[in-house]
Amino acid sequence: MNTTEIFALDIGTREIAGLILGPAENGYELKYASVHQQLPGAMADGQIHHIDAVSTIIKKIKSELEIQLGTPLNEVAVAAAGRSLLTETGISSMDLVPNQRLTDNDIRALELDAVRNAIKKLAKDNGSGVMDSYLCVGYSVVQYYLDDEPIGSLLDHQGKEARVHVISTFLPRIVINSLGTALKNAELKMASLTLEPIAAMHLVVPPSMRMLNISLVDVGAGTSDLAISAQGTVKAYGMVSCAGDSITKAIAEYFLLDLTVAEKVKVNTSKEQSFKCKDALGNALEINYDDLLKVILPHVEILATKIAQEVMALNGGAPKGIILIGGGSRTPKLDVLLAKQLDLPQNLVRMRDRSSLENIQGWPEYSGPEVITPIGIGTIHLDDRAMQLVQISVNGEQHQILKMASSTVGEALLHANIVPSELVGRPGPAYTVELNGRYVPLPGTLGEGALVKRNGVETDLSAPLEDGDLLTVVPGKPGKPPHVTLGEFTEASANMLQLTLNDESIEVEPQILVNGIKQPLDYVIKDRDKITLKTITNFQELFQHLGITAEEEFTFFLNSKPKTGPKNVKLFIDGQEQPHDTRLRPNISAEYRRENYTIGDVFNSELSKEHKIIIQVNGKHLELNPERSIPLANGKPVSFDYIIRPNDKIQYNPPTKPLNAFIVTDIFREYEPDKAFSQRGGRILVNGDEAGFTTPIKDGDVVEFLPYGVGMANS
Repeated sequence: MNTTEIFALDIGTREIAGLILGPAENGYELKYASVHQQLPGAMADGQIHHIDAVSTIIKKIKSELEIQLGTPLNEVAVAAAGRSLLTETGISSMDLVPNQRLTDNDIRALELDAVRNAIKKLAKDNGSGVMDSYLCVGYSVVQYYLDDEPIGSLLDHQGKEARVHVISTFLPRIVINSLGTALKNAELKMASLTLEPIAAMHLVVPPSMRMLNISLVDVGAGTSDLAISAQGTVKAYGMVSCAGDSITKAIAEYFLLDLTVAEKVKVNTSKEQSFKCKDALGNALEINYDDLLKVILPHVEILATKIAQEVMALNGGAPKGIILIGGGSRTPKLDVLLAKQLDLPQNLVRMRDRSSLENIQGWPEYSGPEVITPIGIGTIHLDDRAMQLVQISVNGEQHQILKMASSTVGEALLHANIVPSELVGRPGPAYTVELNGRYVPLPGTLGEGALVKRNGVETDLSAPLEDGDLLTVVPGKPGKPPHVTLGEFTEASANMLQLTLNDESIEVEPQILVNGIKQPLDYVIKDRDKITLKTITNFQELFQHLGITAEEEFTFFLNSKPKTGPKNVKLFIDGQEQPHDTRLRPNISAEYRRENYTIGDVFNSELSKEHKIIIQVNGKHLELNPERSIPLANGKPVSFDYIIRPNDKIQYNPPTKPLNAFIVTDIFREYEPDKAFSQRGGRILVNGDEAGFTTPIKDGDVVEFLPYGVGMANS
């Protein structure tokens, strides 16, 4: 807290209040106060119209306080009307490169860029020279985001994108200039500047209460200033161009009174006391409370409606409570009608006056709701929370800005129209490439931060700002686009290997196409490239790459009809046949051969159905196979193991008798009877029964050939 006393002035539309405030053990001590009415027409709706008239009253108050204090007054804390305040939101984001940790400078530059975006929105509404017409009072961070998720702080975090949402406030320079001139004419220097609603909020709704959704309404003479707290911050400021003067004018018009007299009627008439006066024509009047209420009630309702509408617009609905301050808050029924408009219980719309300020001591006669703002102007200065109008130099150019205790070098550079992104060196533009149908971002390189010096010493954006600072800035350098080769991106070397195939050494590498065209591994990737990467991981893929057809067909003729036969590749590793999907390994040795296609393979399905039988002939075991026809290849008899070649002419007619049907005659293909049977003939027995040459036989049968003349005993 500032330990010196401060002269504080509240320059209102109807009156000017001056006071001397200093620190005390448990708060603040109000030592002296002086209040005087403005000269007619000096101000209207919170804006100075006649500077000399305002200066005259300031001089009068200054003189009175100097006499009481016994020392000259040279500096003063003042406040600008809230009606001049402009509020605008801004958002800024920055892409992050992998493993980039956010620094204080990164975050400060991001915040300032959001403020700059708010300025751009303001410029769109108020012309291109917005920074020449407005001064940035300050800004507050509404929310940080990391990868679209809200976060409390961005410091040291990593991610893909950082974003910040800020609310910035601006004051027109004309307000500051006219106020400064009025003070200068009264031989005073502006020690600090705040806004009337900010000063009142600082005193009545301290930070410890700002978690509550409360609206402060300062009802003055020309304007009603609003400030709304929620979630630990002051979320919005606003103003209604309607206040106590509208009620005073209604009284004056109805009773034909001078405005000064009408103001006295409004202030001094109560249920217990009527007010006696004369109208503009000299008629004596005695106005009681009920008569006054009938006149003003419609106008009070209009005022309550306008305030309620602005509160709802700023807050997005009714707040939890309303605090009324300012001389206009004494207006009869204003609290009742405002509670009704906002659908709030009557006890949640209350007027606050000096008696509610437990931390303010001294000068008890200076009381009422109208003293809140003047005292707040003093306390916000003593707490170093007000602004100062200071001169700084940026790269040799002079700039006048409003400095708060929290003002930084970065904010000063923003006033000098230096783009925040130039201060940190934004990362280079990222590329997006497509890999096998999947989009992959390639970040640019990190930029180089700006070199910022304050009074010749290198500093950072968050360094505090002082009056007269000389700032020099060498802009940072933005990063460059990514420089990545095809080999680096695809990690091609990790997918290369050497092996031996059929005694030939082969280097296996992935197949890579860029936009459908094969490119070397040192090709530098461009934005939007479409990359196709196919790695060779097994022998099937290797055969395809080498053009070895794993399954091949050829044509031959069977019984004069064209047929196709396979010449498939078989894979052998260490002499053992392996499937084609066997994975490749470095330095593996393999062999492939094409398999032969035989006549037996052609008739494999039929031959597989054949079954041999074993019988006993004259006491000896005999194996019989089904009778086959002899195939011909190109007109020559061959076996079923004959390897068919392209365009071979194969002829084969299967036996006419049923498959696997054997008769006695089939025995003679494998067995020759003894000479006696062959010469003389004889009897044939199958399983002891008489049989002939065409008698069917089956597996396990016992066959006997008995020559004539041989007894049954031989059977």
